[in-house]
Amino acid sequence: MFIGIVYNTDKEESKLVLSYLKKLLIEQNFDFFVLKTDFRNFSANFSSYKDIKRPDFVICIGGDGTILYGSRLFSRYEVPIAGIDVGKLGFLMHFSKDEIPYLIDLIKNQNYEIENRMMIKADVKFSSKEKYSNYSLNEIVITRGKFHRLIDVEVFVDDEFLNRYRGDGVIVSTPTGSTAYSLSAFGPILIPTMENIIITPICPHTLSARSIVLDKNTKVTLKVKQISPSPIIVFDGQEYIDIDEDVEVDITKCDFYAKVVKNPRKKFFDTVRIKLNW
Repeated sequence: MFIGIVYNTDKEESKLVLSYLKKLLIEQNFDFFVLKTDFRNFSANFSSYKDIKRPDFVICIGGDGTILYGSRLFSRYEVPIAGIDVGKLGFLMHFSKDEIPYLIDLIKNQNYEIENRMMIKADVKFSSKEKYSNYSLNEIVITRGKFHRLIDVEVFVDDEFLNRYRGDGVIVSTPTGSTAYSLSAFGPILIPTMENIIITPICPHTLSARSIVLDKNTKVTLKVKQISPSPIIVFDGQEYIDIDEDVEVDITKCDFYAKVVKNPRKKFFDTVRIKLNW
């Protein structure tokens, strides 16, 4: 079995965990390669991956951001992805560093359980007729740029007008992303294996705006008129593009899933209680 390892270079502890993981994989005669995260230059890393053999399994070392990074690289190949947590308690990193031998045993015996996590895709159409596509496991966000200025985002659901949100922007998230940025914006918590699309306004300039949960087959369209300074579109908090002209963004369910390896010792609501201090 060929293992891909993605680790967060910003976390010092990741290097120690990486050394330990490599040692155990070598002892078990696994082949592997190591890929460093580069959140500032995601596209360049993705291009460089094209010359690397497709892995059979991916292990991410870091926090939730690292497994988001690995998911965006490898989910299109539908390979299992497991997370080893060396950050703060996260919702996606299901294994602790002390459970690495346990994880390797699961991989060796192919005795692991997979959760299919829905992903979403954005097709961006500029007024200049240029197009751009990208996808996310957590969320796709249209938000104001570095200046404190309200923006207006028109939202359509299956081409039917929903609302015009005036505020800091709009989050379109998956159930996995319901415990991320959307939660911080007072969006609902969904079971991560559900298949829905969530629309959550960011700091709307009205008290009546609320999150909406939609069917997985819904098409959400966001329209932003050119303003100055320009807002941005952000993918999983890791990659962004500037909006310097009128854009229309169609967001739909991806035709592939992030196959997150579940730790049978870890329960979702246990994590929720700890994270939210319930």
